Amino acid sequence: MSRFVVVVCVSSVCLVALILPSAAAGPSVGAATKKPRPVVLAQARPSAQATPNVEANIASLRQKLQITPAQEAQFSAVASMMRENARAAASAPRQPPANATAVDDLRAYIQYSEVELGGLKRLLPALEALYSTLSPAQKKTADAVFRQGPGG
Repeated sequence: MSRFVVVVCVSSVCLVALILPSAAAGPSVGAATKKPRPVVLAQARPSAQATPNVEANIASLRQKLQITPAQEAQFSAVASMMRENARAAASAPRQPPANATAVDDLRAYIQYSEVELGGLKRLLPALEALYSTLSPAQKKTADAVFRQGPGG
């Protein structure tokens, strides 16, 4: 169970950091608070922001995990998936028009969620491969970093 939780947390944090860079500015939605999701389902933003954000996340992850030369190939695979997911997010459905119906909003949310889920599925094998090469100390760091959320 512990490894599953780590993989889900790592994947979610990476993808959320890539897809929703403005999420930190919005209201926090925690499972314990059981607050409803915001009405706006897709975040509109220029796609140019995705690349600098993902590159900053990759650099931060590399530094925090203290990736060794022996782990570079596995880390590069994770970084490639993060970049690919950022490109996919940039082409994800944007915020529905102002006159969108509840059905339009739900459709947009589903499309956005499918992009997010696809990214998580693509990231998982690369992340598992990297995680398996980490030392116990690096795993402990990774677990702590990804439990904190984007920006660690």
